[in-house]
Amino acid sequence: MTTGRGHRVSPAVAAGPLEDDNVLGEILVRLSPEPSSLPRALVCKPWGRVAASADFRRSWRDRHGRPPVLGVFEKRMTTLLFTPGLQAPDRIPMERFSLQVCTEAAWNTWCVLGCRQGRVLIMNWTLREFLIYNPFSGERDRVSFPPDLSLPQDFFDDAYNANGALLWDDEQRPLKLVLVACTGHSRVAARVYSSETGTWGDSISIPEPCRLTSVPVTVVGNRLYCWLKRPGNSILEFNLDNQTLALITRPPRANLKSRNCRIIPGEDGAVGLALFMYPAIELWNRNINSHGVATWVLRKTVILDSIFDLAPSSTGQWRSLVLGYAEDANALLISVYKEMCIRVFTVQLESMQCKRIHGHFLNDLYYPFASFYAAGPSTLQILARGNNDGGAGGGQA
Repeated sequence: MTTGRGHRVSPAVAAGPLEDDNVLGEILVRLSPEPSSLPRALVCKPWGRVAASADFRRSWRDRHGRPPVLGVFEKRMTTLLFTPGLQAPDRIPMERFSLQVCTEAAWNTWCVLGCRQGRVLIMNWTLREFLIYNPFSGERDRVSFPPDLSLPQDFFDDAYNANGALLWDDEQRPLKLVLVACTGHSRVAARVYSSETGTWGDSISIPEPCRLTSVPVTVVGNRLYCWLKRPGNSILEFNLDNQTLALITRPPRANLKSRNCRIIPGEDGAVGLALFMYPAIELWNRNINSHGVATWVLRKTVILDSIFDLAPSSTGQWRSLVLGYAEDANALLISVYKEMCIRVFTVQLESMQCKRIHGHFLNDLYYPFASFYAAGPSTLQILARGNNDGGAGGGQA
């Protein structure tokens, strides 16, 4: 267009800065990181499309760092049950993210493998398939087991004869799905599914007898780590680049159990371990020297009793459990209890900031879910529902 004096003005300037996607993105990325802040600012579908772009999501993560833990998933009979972890206006109602997985007759045919990058991974060994659930959109994708995967008869007697993880090259496609499974005689093998080809790769095995556990895997760089029941002093490492399995030893620390520790990313790209025995958290790092020799080093110990603000007990000592780990947030889900008093917290392992989560936590394994938001045109509809019930944006399952 031209002005009255004949000067040409660019369409972006003529339309206003908020109609320039680049300018709008720079404004939106400066909002506070609370889950409700961005959805409430997306007043029209074009703004939602800007916030849904891969470039904007990367800018948001670069600016705000780790996402918050929005809540906790657990298997409750036939339902993937969500317990909110935040208060209004950031609270996501339980029914928004919970999912009916199967019928009552099939309640013992599935298990949760973990939460990563805004998805929940579920395994159904009767249907021989994985369910990939996006709580924000309600989208459910299915990936069948490898067709040539031969499973021992006792595989179906134990929900934890397999483990796995989703790996996204970005927040869209393609994805990789890693399956680690017992294939008989205590042998463990790993396989990788690629959405690009729609096929499973070759089976990679290890000669040493191993037994998996229910603890979700942890991904550190290009390696995936599984806590093992047997051998009792070992961790299973799967190198995704060279497609090899190996056993590494745990730290030389007494009382290391799946109920009090989790594998975490360490410093300088190494694998680490977080141990919680009330009131202390220990952070360990597996360092490798120039000769390739690995050594576990205790790099930090933090006393948390003053942070929890728990009253001294006259009737017994406070005890503790590690209930889960949110890899995206680098946060432990922990329980501190005595007698009938149970308190559950998330602990962010970099800041050591603690936040209490209210709910009925009577089991010993949960799946904390961390994410910033679900941006896009549908966010406006989600927000409208959230404004009516006091919750932040989320998608009905």
